[in-house]
Amino acid sequence: MIARLRSSVLGLMILHVAINSCGYLFVKVGLAEFTPFAFAFWRFSFGMVGLVLIFLLRRAWIHVEKRDWPRFLLLGALAVPANQLLYLNGMRLTVPSHASLLYGATAAAALGLSAVLGYERLRLFKVLAILVSLCGLVLVVSESPTPIIGTENFAGDILIAISVVVWAGYTVLAKPVVDKYGPVRATLVCLILGSAMALPFLVAPALAQDYAVVTWRGWIGTLYTGFMITAVSYTIWFALLRRVDPSQVAILTTPQPVVTTALSVLILKEAIGASLILGGLLVIGGVILMQAPTLFRRKQRMETSRTLHLGDQP
Repeated sequence: MIARLRSSVLGLMILHVAINSCGYLFVKVGLAEFTPFAFAFWRFSFGMVGLVLIFLLRRAWIHVEKRDWPRFLLLGALAVPANQLLYLNGMRLTVPSHASLLYGATAAAALGLSAVLGYERLRLFKVLAILVSLCGLVLVVSESPTPIIGTENFAGDILIAISVVVWAGYTVLAKPVVDKYGPVRATLVCLILGSAMALPFLVAPALAQDYAVVTWRGWIGTLYTGFMITAVSYTIWFALLRRVDPSQVAILTTPQPVVTTALSVLILKEAIGASLILGGLLVIGGVILMQAPTLFRRKQRMETSRTLHLGDQP
């Protein structure tokens, strides 16, 4: 049972990292041809199609209890209008490596919110881990050949950082409904509600978009982020959330900034400097430090269990 759980979490982690690492690049390419709000309109539209297909294939019928509707409405608002519009506008101004590393700090934000809500206890080593991650983020955001304040990268990084806080809130607040309704059903309801809130405000920008400048690359960006990120990746995220605690979900995705940065350098020819590398190491190191005692205790329990098992053998 434990082995199956471990393998399922590992498989979901690898899939999530692969999908999301490529997602930053597809968003950047798409935003080179679309305005952020027009891109959001098509992303959410394609994402809805993907979610409905998953819904029909899995027969994920759901009856939301009346008392759960306020939480679902809040989650929908956080997931789509707040998180995604901040993220897309930030991505227009910054680079994939910065965005991915900033999202690598989700664990720190999720831990803080979990502690406030009473889901997890705030311990000294976790506070230190958060400080390490924050130091890394300062280095990442400060990487610029020109003064920080007023540059496009800085403005984009700030928008991404706010979207990270919103996403952390979404992740923590979603856990009760995920446990109750399951990841696919919870995702479906949240994103349908969120898209219903956002799409009416995105119709005008979508109609105003100059489609003469949009090539197949721009459309591929909307299709990939719509189907693979909005539908598939969100479902995987919630599936991970059902298996482990909110702050632990983020540690499983720590390879993502490394993969994203490598792809961005190879494909988009993004230049990286020492501050980005050092900052990235601090962000990832902080997230790993946050979970190190838990992983150590788990290893000790496994070794103790193995010793007792061998001792029982004739």
